Amino acid sequence: MNPSKYLLTVLLVMTAIGCSKNAQDKTPVARIDNQTLALEEIRAHIDTSREPSQAQIQQYVQRWLTEESLYREAIDRGLDHSDEMNQKVEDVRRQLAINALLEKEVYSQQTSDFSTQDIHQYYDAHIREFNVMHDMVLVSFALFKNRDAATEFRNLVLKGTPWNSAINQQTQSIVTRVDSSYQTQVTLMPAELWRVASKSTSRELSFPIKTDNGYYILIVWKFIKQGQTADVPLVEREIRGRLTVERRRQMYNQLVQNLRAKHAIQVFFNSVSDSGKSKTEE
Repeated sequence: MNPSKYLLTVLLVMTAIGCSKNAQDKTPVARIDNQTLALEEIRAHIDTSREPSQAQIQQYVQRWLTEESLYREAIDRGLDHSDEMNQKVEDVRRQLAINALLEKEVYSQQTSDFSTQDIHQYYDAHIREFNVMHDMVLVSFALFKNRDAATEFRNLVLKGTPWNSAINQQTQSIVTRVDSSYQTQVTLMPAELWRVASKSTSRELSFPIKTDNGYYILIVWKFIKQGQTADVPLVEREIRGRLTVERRRQMYNQLVQNLRAKHAIQVFFNSVSDSGKSKTEE
């Protein structure tokens, strides 16, 4: 046998064996003409961490059969090679290629490494845009097992011990604590805390506040009324988002500028002046 023919025969046999093995590894669930849908394909396309249900499989099969039938009819009519179809495919290919380039050169780049100075500069330049939508308090509080422990902690702070130092000294009797947190009436729970906080003056230490959970001691560091300017920590995430958008816009503009510089570009257009004369600009 001719060596080249022998090699071709071997390749064909190996390919057939491979195809047969691949087919055996899959579980067929539907077929239309010579096209088979496997259960493994359904699993790959259904967004679920669990085994697809019988209803999901049936729904997928019916949709697949419908789409395959429509697609085959479109091919039989030559619609897949029409000028309109080719143009649409080219438009999609063009946009996907552009998106891939922008993802690589702009969106995948590190754009969130902003310094504290960057944040404050943007905040100062746009301070009128940052107002709170609801009354808000900057508050610290601690929950104690009983009134005596809460009173002991309160007396410690009243005698001049800084809040954090008093917290460290009373750790054993503290159930939970929150330090320097911005809270609204909706977020500050239980509700008894907001009733006390909303009536407190700045840096006023509360009496023990009885709740179903125990006794709280609360201190309001700052009260911000609705419509007043928000503090930087409240809007830092928003500022970082805005700066990220700005930086990406700058990167995009710089990319376009650099790419245009690589090519010989001419722009021709006709416009009619007030006098009715046509002029061409390059």
